[in-house]
Amino acid sequence: MRYTHAIVVRIPSKIKFDDKKLAKSIDLVAARKEQEDLNETLREAGVDIIELAPDENSPEPFSLFPDDAAIVINGTALLTRPKKQNACRLQEIKGILKDLTWEIVEAPAEEHGKAVILEGSDVLYTGKEIFVGIRKNGTNIEGALVVGRIFADLPVIPIQINGKQPLKYYISVAADGVLTTTTEKEAISIRTKMEREAAHRYKVLTLEKEEAVNCISVNNHLIFRTDVGELRIVEK
Repeated sequence: MRYTHAIVVRIPSKIKFDDKKLAKSIDLVAARKEQEDLNETLREAGVDIIELAPDENSPEPFSLFPDDAAIVINGTALLTRPKKQNACRLQEIKGILKDLTWEIVEAPAEEHGKAVILEGSDVLYTGKEIFVGIRKNGTNIEGALVVGRIFADLPVIPIQINGKQPLKYYISVAADGVLTTTTEKEAISIRTKMEREAAHRYKVLTLEKEEAVNCISVNNHLIFRTDVGELRIVEK
């Protein structure tokens, strides 16, 4: 797969967190610097950056996650239905994707008479098949059915998640045929389900720290966090 563009939302002057303890631990100045570093690394990998202006009127954290707004695979963009969404931002992303993709499809409000919830952070495309995390406060089975219908030429595999975090928090793609995960209980459970249901086999790098799992594999570059200390692989 060759990646050409990335959509990034610039960080606003303030962010409203429900968790006050978390809010105090967030350094927005440092976060902006980290975002600039990420953008520069993506450019070095041959990716054009499309930066969206910060939405000062919608300071909720979910407004910063364009990954939740769309799933783009093989030239088709599926606009999702996140549980929490910024309608204006979604329309902005839709307008950008019209110029970058061959086809845009909007997820319906309902599938088989039931409400659709679909978040991009629950959808992991390995280059061979698609895993869709199903969880209480995120994507539901109806959302997974929509993914299966739109990307009918690929295996689409629903994976039940008992934890609160999206699928990409527990599992990431480090390279073609290589996944990353951790020894955390929920991650082990998800990995076991994926190995049982997958149509293809993968090598798995099990990392010591769960914060290190989420990474970006783009154009022969692996982008990962450097603020979690030494990356230790506890199992291959």
